[in-house]
Amino acid sequence: MEKNSLYIILLLGILLMIASCQTTTKSVVVTTPPPTNPCPLPSGYQLEPAIKVAEDTLNKCPEMFDEVFQRLIEIAKNSPKKENAFLIQDMLKRLVKANKISEIYAKNLYRQYFSVKFVTMPDIKCYNLPAELDNIKSQLRKELKLKRIGFIECCGDREGYKMVEAEYRRLISLLENMALNEQYMKNQR
Repeated sequence: MEKNSLYIILLLGILLMIASCQTTTKSVVVTTPPPTNPCPLPSGYQLEPAIKVAEDTLNKCPEMFDEVFQRLIEIAKNSPKKENAFLIQDMLKRLVKANKISEIYAKNLYRQYFSVKFVTMPDIKCYNLPAELDNIKSQLRKELKLKRIGFIECCGDREGYKMVEAEYRRLISLLENMALNEQYMKNQR
């Protein structure tokens, strides 16, 4: 038994020597930070700082305009107030002045969301009106939805939206009457 104890002690000693002689290597992982996005989308809950980010992004990446604009609309919904329409309008004016977007595009986009007047009215001849009426009404309904987002969800302006709805009803009535009149005139020929 003494021989076995001696062998075990000897074996443990050898193992301890081997373990102490081994060098431990630590692996070092080198990570590089991800590159910063040169064109970040605006975020947060306040429109004013988001507009600053939007303008910086659009100065570098004007092709992202529609995506950036939609993000601003979503941010404006977080704190609806009438001032939001003016902040967006001022931003659009600066972008037009910097030649990042066209003046016509900026005006139409702003009016789709924040104006009582409808911009979707196509330039059609009266004799085509009966055939085009359903399409025109569909386009006007789409714009009405955008105006609801702009007036109520972004600006909290329910009174302004009531005027929009009145204008919508007036336009639909006018178009339907014109289409009926044109149809009547065709039947009289």
